[in-house]
Amino acid sequence: MRRSPGRAIVTTVGVIASTCAVVWVVSGYDALVSQFDENAGKYLGRYDVLVMAAGRPPGSPSPTIAPKLIDALEQDAGVLEVNPVSNYRVSATRVRSELDSEESVSSLGILVGDRPPVNGAPPVGPTLVSTPAAEEPYELVNGQWLGRDHQANSAVVTENVANGMKLSVGDELKITTFGNRVRLQVVGIVQQAPEMPSLGGRRGGPAAGRGNGTSGRGGGAASARSEHGGQSERRSSGERSPSITADDAKHQIGLPSGFITGVATDAIYVRPEMAERINGYPAQPQVLQVALSDTITIDQFRDAWQDRLATGRPPLRLVDYEAVRRGMESSRSVSGQQSQAWAATGMASLAAIFIIFSTLSMGVTERAREFAMLRAVALTRSQVAGMIAVESVLLALIGWAGGLLAGWLMVLVGSRVLPGLFSSGAVLGWASISLSGLTVVVGAFAAAILPAWRAIRIEPLDAMSNRVAVPRYRWWGVLAAIGLALSAVTPISVFAMPMSDEWRSWCYSFVTYPLLLLGMILLAPAIVVGCERTLGPLVTSLLGLDRRMMKTQLSNNLWRSVGATLALSVGLGLYASTQTWGYSMLVPFTPGDWLPDALVAFHPVGVAEEDESLIAKVDGVKSDQVMRLAIEQAKFDWNGSEPPSRLRFADNGIVCGLDPRVAFAERNPMLPVTFVAGDKASAIAAISAGKGCVVSEDFSMATGLRVGDDVTFVPPAAEAERVTYKIAGIVSLPGWQWVTKFSGVRRHFVRTGTLLFANFGDVHRDFHLQDTEFFWVNFNAGTDLAAVENQFQSIAERRSGETFTAASVGNVKAYRPFARMTATENVKEAIKMRADGMIWGMSYLPLVTLAIMSLAIANTVIASVRSRTWEFGVMRSIGVTRSQLMRLVFAESLLIALGACILSLVFGLIAGWCGVGMAQFGGWFAGPPSFLIPWGQLSIGFAMTITLCVLAGLWPAIKTGLAEPLRLLQSARASQ
Repeated sequence: MRRSPGRAIVTTVGVIASTCAVVWVVSGYDALVSQFDENAGKYLGRYDVLVMAAGRPPGSPSPTIAPKLIDALEQDAGVLEVNPVSNYRVSATRVRSELDSEESVSSLGILVGDRPPVNGAPPVGPTLVSTPAAEEPYELVNGQWLGRDHQANSAVVTENVANGMKLSVGDELKITTFGNRVRLQVVGIVQQAPEMPSLGGRRGGPAAGRGNGTSGRGGGAASARSEHGGQSERRSSGERSPSITADDAKHQIGLPSGFITGVATDAIYVRPEMAERINGYPAQPQVLQVALSDTITIDQFRDAWQDRLATGRPPLRLVDYEAVRRGMESSRSVSGQQSQAWAATGMASLAAIFIIFSTLSMGVTERAREFAMLRAVALTRSQVAGMIAVESVLLALIGWAGGLLAGWLMVLVGSRVLPGLFSSGAVLGWASISLSGLTVVVGAFAAAILPAWRAIRIEPLDAMSNRVAVPRYRWWGVLAAIGLALSAVTPISVFAMPMSDEWRSWCYSFVTYPLLLLGMILLAPAIVVGCERTLGPLVTSLLGLDRRMMKTQLSNNLWRSVGATLALSVGLGLYASTQTWGYSMLVPFTPGDWLPDALVAFHPVGVAEEDESLIAKVDGVKSDQVMRLAIEQAKFDWNGSEPPSRLRFADNGIVCGLDPRVAFAERNPMLPVTFVAGDKASAIAAISAGKGCVVSEDFSMATGLRVGDDVTFVPPAAEAERVTYKIAGIVSLPGWQWVTKFSGVRRHFVRTGTLLFANFGDVHRDFHLQDTEFFWVNFNAGTDLAAVENQFQSIAERRSGETFTAASVGNVKAYRPFARMTATENVKEAIKMRADGMIWGMSYLPLVTLAIMSLAIANTVIASVRSRTWEFGVMRSIGVTRSQLMRLVFAESLLIALGACILSLVFGLIAGWCGVGMAQFGGWFAGPPSFLIPWGQLSIGFAMTITLCVLAGLWPAIKTGLAEPLRLLQSARASQ
């Protein structure tokens, strides 16, 4: 290391950067771990235990607790206070003042905003919590607690909500539900735990994927009452409730519920009377916060009440401090931080391996004669290998120590200057120290294997020879052929080989994807040689150099060049595959040209028949381009069989009744869909005749159903009945998922399996629908969407004050019905914003890895310059200018960068394409695989790679160019 201080410094800096990357990511996890005790106490507030439903899956309706149980608890001598609370999903927006600056709009803000929440969309923003507590349950940060006037339009928010929505005491909130829209004034801010603990429920279970806010198979049946007086748990899929008449089923809908188990941490607290006014139905307690007297321990309280609570229907359970703390340890935030920590550790380990490997490999090449002399004198092979290992570990430990120090400073300064980068806080804890240590240790030993093997193969007689062994190209051709064969296994297994979905997923994860990585490694030498032969002349011509100067520079030092190329390809390849996969997956979810301009939903009571004509009279709407729809979301009936595996998360479909002659007309159709099976004429005839339908292509692929097969549904309003339609056509419907996700057509379930078109009259009759709620419309060019939506709202408000029946709730009064207009252009804009954010979020770590790996290029260039010092001296002596020498150094860096770009592009396209193909076997998307090469995004990564390589060669190039010829010759002679 003393003979090559520059290379040692670069290597140490690389390890420091790798360690910093780990510390940067893992410090967030350390911060969460350090706050478990504090946050568990903050979550309970001034209460000792919670009483809540036992084993409720996330997303299912919360059973309510009867007043008689609350009375019994309050009469217990050991209980000081019982605070019954309820959680409600709402849309909350800050009422802007004239002095407020413009705020950026998010993707969810475009589609949801201040509209009522819907089943398909994820919970956005805070949760409405009703509480009768006379005193604040948590520490009051500012303002005051809710007053005694229960009708006052006042609210108290948590600190999380205040910070996220930029609220202060005195500001106003606009709360929107299916039943009403109310303005509330913020009178206080309380401090609550920043993270929600996981307090039970089966994450990813059936309810999480199939239901949300309904009971039974479709949510239409009235809930049975339990001993506690709450609603019963959902029936199993095999049970059927009694048939419900059409009158009982009028306007029945599943109200959106959140995924809250316990008490919400992002909460807006109101009185129960205000919650009833906002929601349109009385507040029913879902969770009890219980404060115990000092004379009673939690164990004593548990002994007295646990059995009584657990044997009720539905069963209830007690949650104390220890349970909350355990929930903090298994929360979604902690799981996400753990995954990021391991990903950062893996990427940093690869960076350390390649950076240290490049240093050791170059050292072995330069010291070959020295190792031969040592072998001739006394050292054994194991001692030579030990020298390499010691050097590797020493470099790693120095870099680790420096990285911990730099990481500590980064966390200390960054958490104060840029708190947004550390959303959960940042602490340099044992996880950061241990994982960063694991990174450098794994990197050190893995990097030493190949250099040590090369060193022990040096024979003592090699000290007599100074000949450089030139690799034979045909061996790299053989390796390339093997690499191509291994790489081809992955797409063949994904797209061609017949096997079950489970075996295909296992094979892809543990066999074919690793083979793809191995194939890329074997391809690297051929790509380096190919770049030298094909792109070398072009690069030298652009730089104004003689082509012979770079004819064999990379191939003469092939191991060094391949190592640098692979180092860059680690980050760049993952970046290319992420971008390719992400934007290819975006294609089937982006709304296509088949969609009309907007889908208008009149929630929750629909439009009276006599008012339907008003829709065509709205300014901006094409009067002849309005189509009413009869829509219901219903579970499939597979006649006693299990649902197809690819529908396991969405065992239901959206049935859309329409006029097929308007929707699929030969001229100016409302829905210009593309038929992939069947034809337009036969589909129109079958749907018009009754009981015919058209299904989406992805549904056909997921279920195996074809034209002529039957699809059977269970009407939510009459679970004893069955509705069957015969498939008359299969069409391509790109983007139907997102349109249905935010438009309100998912009336009962969060996820859904298809969008199916049938006859309007059939759907209206078969599913016991009442007034029409949904319309597809087209607009004139240049129409103001906001103005049109306001006119639709005026039509909706003509039915203000009517009631509707909501599953699991009963009668709900619609003080202010809503017109929700889902414009297709808004959906496209929101999808693009959301996709860009998610895809680039996944690309940050690969780009950071790429930046760290550029230090390997610096090592390569330094070694190249060092090995060619004599050659450079001779060249300068015979007339080569300083500028030409500098450009020669840059040429080598550019060729390595181009080789890395080509290798990464090949890997990224194959991995991205196969990733898209595997999506149809994961149970959440079953459509035809699409393939899109995002050249614009890929060019950013390639440009970054070339820039980093040029910067890596900057100092060696300047140093070489400034050196005098005599000094170059003397340095070369001294190093021999």
